[in-house]
Amino acid sequence: MFYLTSIAQKCEANNLVVENVSLTDQDTGNDTYDIEFDVSWENSWYIAGAPSVTANWDAAWVFAKFSTWDGSSWSDWAHATLLNTGSAAPAGSQISFGQTGAAYVGAFIYRSSAGTGSNDWDNAQLRWDYGTDGVADGATVKIQVFGIEMVYIPQGNFYVGDTDCDHNGNIEPSPGGSAACGTGTAATLISTAITTALCTDDNNYDNGIECTDDGDSTGTFCIDGDGGFDLSCDGIDNASFPTGYEAFYMMKYEISQGQYVDFLNSLTRTHQNNRTASQSANQYAMSNSANVDNRSGIRNPASIPGGAITFGCDLDGITADNTTAGDGTFNESDDGADVAANFLSWMDGAAYADWAGLRPFTELELTKAMRGGQVAVDDEYAWGSTTLEPAPTSLSNSGEANEVPDQGNMNYSSASPDGPFRVGSFADGSSTRTNAGAGYYGVLDLSGSLWERPVTIGNATGRAFTGSHGDGVLSANGFATNSDWPGYDGDDVTGATGSGFRGGSWDISSSHARVSDRSYGAFTVTSRVFNFGFRCARTFP
Repeated sequence: MFYLTSIAQKCEANNLVVENVSLTDQDTGNDTYDIEFDVSWENSWYIAGAPSVTANWDAAWVFAKFSTWDGSSWSDWAHATLLNTGSAAPAGSQISFGQTGAAYVGAFIYRSSAGTGSNDWDNAQLRWDYGTDGVADGATVKIQVFGIEMVYIPQGNFYVGDTDCDHNGNIEPSPGGSAACGTGTAATLISTAITTALCTDDNNYDNGIECTDDGDSTGTFCIDGDGGFDLSCDGIDNASFPTGYEAFYMMKYEISQGQYVDFLNSLTRTHQNNRTASQSANQYAMSNSANVDNRSGIRNPASIPGGAITFGCDLDGITADNTTAGDGTFNESDDGADVAANFLSWMDGAAYADWAGLRPFTELELTKAMRGGQVAVDDEYAWGSTTLEPAPTSLSNSGEANEVPDQGNMNYSSASPDGPFRVGSFADGSSTRTNAGAGYYGVLDLSGSLWERPVTIGNATGRAFTGSHGDGVLSANGFATNSDWPGYDGDDVTGATGSGFRGGSWDISSSHARVSDRSYGAFTVTSRVFNFGFRCARTFP
């Protein structure tokens, strides 16, 4: 027997929807079900040729959670273990299960041939190994399928830093051990050869910007694109550190408020208590405010149960800061489900990544997503130039799936209204890279919006990161459990040491949105703040 439900994830401009979920073709001999679903999104693309540097596509990362009925209550939601055999890809699509391992926690579905436009695929199937998950043949089961838009970033050389030596933590080329700046010099190339580079800084307000273990504000280091990171340039300290040279996927958008609500609503009450700032009736859950604070619309219900809380979006199109609350009716069309989720701590984002079977990305991978393999331009933004349009001053259709700013290509410098916008709001089907504010491969909102939270190269904890993926299972208290991730305390990811900030945010000057700016590249903060967001990555394949 089974009972089923589906969670629809929507991200305008591309409107990812997973629906019509069912369990079919039970095989009691092998303890498997086929999870069948429809998936669609707009503005998709596929450029073939992997592993060549020109290959590039978008994909939906899909994964499932299940719950069983014991005759009186439903069990806590648990992650569904998949098999990498028996899947069915609809015509025009292909399915890839990512890296091999003891268990498959999700799959990528994407176009099978070159093209652009909308995807609308019915009856995709993934094979669930329910026996491994401890589910009996006759169990009553309900299942949810989640989808996240991702972008494939190919293997290849790329440049980090720039050559203007403006001492904001930039990575500078370092032939002979000293910075090489100015006309006629080239930025640091990450390739399969060992590259020597330098970090410089004179921002005395931030003691977290360094590339050495001793806290010096200047340090040389070596990177081997397919061989890892070496601080002392006398061997490889961490051969598994994701340098950005090898192929990976990155979320097309920052985590949206609707996605974070879906995450929260799959957790136990203990988990929820640690993944929100408030569990009080009618409070906004992430800001712990009675009113909409900097467009954070995730809200607690009017009645709080003893068990798990059902959260919802309740922005109601509000643009005023911390003066007005929503109407208390959740998930209406203007309630901001597609607005980027702010007030996320490092621990919140890491927990989301673990739950989804993804991982954090490094600041080198972030640079690759912004710049691609193009020659570095000093002080460029994620769209590849120094050209900067005026900051937005208003929104149309606030909180709706088609929310758009009145001008610009980046949310920065206290644009109006105060707070994040709909994810990908500067892009549409006809946008240029500059108009969309897009990175080279199509990842959006990398400059401005909310601070990106990469793994830093600026301290030993960050440099110990090996890029392990989440397994879909959180600790008993709702934290990520990967031992190589920043903030791991021996049991859970309860801190943030090893993480940093890149890319700027809606409330800060445009200088911090530049590709090479590392002003807070190794800055450790554990709190939830109005301009903190998160996005995740996953190593290819």
